[in-house]
Amino acid sequence: MLRNTLIVLSFLAAFAPAGFSLSAAAKTVVVSDVADSGPNTFRAAVGKANRDASVDVIRFRPVKRPVELKTPVVYTGAQDIAIEGEGAEITQNGSTHLLVANGGGNLYLENISFTNAARSGIVVNVPGGVSPREQVVSLRNVVLSGNGWYGLHFDDQSGGDGSGADSSSSLRFLMIDSTVTGNNTDPSLSAADKDGVRIDEGGPGGVTVVISGSVLNENSADGIEIDETGSGDVLATVIGSSFSENGAQPQNPSLEDGLDIDEAGPGDIHLKITKSKINSNRDEGLDLDEAGEGMLHLAAVDLEVSKNAGDNIKATQFQDGNITALMRNVTVTESRRGAGANLESFGNANDGNAAGKVFVTLQNSSIVRNKEEDIQLEGGSGDLVTHQSSFGTSKLLEGIVITRIP
Repeated sequence: MLRNTLIVLSFLAAFAPAGFSLSAAAKTVVVSDVADSGPNTFRAAVGKANRDASVDVIRFRPVKRPVELKTPVVYTGAQDIAIEGEGAEITQNGSTHLLVANGGGNLYLENISFTNAARSGIVVNVPGGVSPREQVVSLRNVVLSGNGWYGLHFDDQSGGDGSGADSSSSLRFLMIDSTVTGNNTDPSLSAADKDGVRIDEGGPGGVTVVISGSVLNENSADGIEIDETGSGDVLATVIGSSFSENGAQPQNPSLEDGLDIDEAGPGDIHLKITKSKINSNRDEGLDLDEAGEGMLHLAAVDLEVSKNAGDNIKATQFQDGNITALMRNVTVTESRRGAGANLESFGNANDGNAAGKVFVTLQNSSIVRNKEEDIQLEGGSGDLVTHQSSFGTSKLLEGIVITRIP
């Protein structure tokens, strides 16, 4: 037990935001009963944390049966809380979400599963009326599977599915060695576009996402969608992860992507992705849309993108910004309907004038055998530089120039 505690504390210390204190005086509540309610249950532990701000760790004793909830467990505390599951499964014998967090405290989850909710496994709603800050949701060895709506919804957008506030907070999402599969099982129209993981940020503030060693496969909407509508950047790092076979929505014919990032206000998109796979999704594999004033930067290393129904890689920038992309040891093949890599930098979103620049560098990469052009670039000007790389057909509009380096 001491070793496990040290592992958890080390993990929290590594990812805790500024100001989060992990002192020896941390107060722990233990869960030992798998009942829906009553003494020593998960519901009772969260209730105690709601009433007592000194409680910052909830630890399960190893249990052999799932915890079946009839109604959501709701965390309203403002303090940071760590939930150490010891392999516990939280599931549902009801008709709504499993865990809802509304109080603004950072949420750290480890070694726990949230499965088969009629709606969402986890909902984190960012409260309004707080000073500018960064709210954190962190998952390690967490499973989100078979939930009717989202596996997890981290919401700071007023008017979203939860009760996000368009607050001034920034959002930080960390997912390590976790699995998000088979979510969005509800066939009703109300469940359309409910992703494996959805991060909605509104108002001032940005989004920082780190995903490592994780699987986001076979969700009926996007594997993950990041939607940033206010002023702020999206900074995303993906390492050793999979986004495959997502998007078979039963609700309507609008198909979904493996990894989808949308940034609509002033701000940039920066994505670094390495040692990962994005395959066989029902629309785009990797879909990046920068619709406000800002830049779009993609760095991809040791990446496989193949057999997606739309473009394997799509990056679109509106409103007078540029696109830069570096692809090293990248394979992009066999899109079923679209292009291999489609990067377009337009001008004003209303008139469609191509005002931006597109700079793409390929190193030791192969973009071949796609349904449409292997590479399609559009912008006011720019370069396609290739080094020990191959691509088949190309469509280069405006002032794009190809430079080949042996």
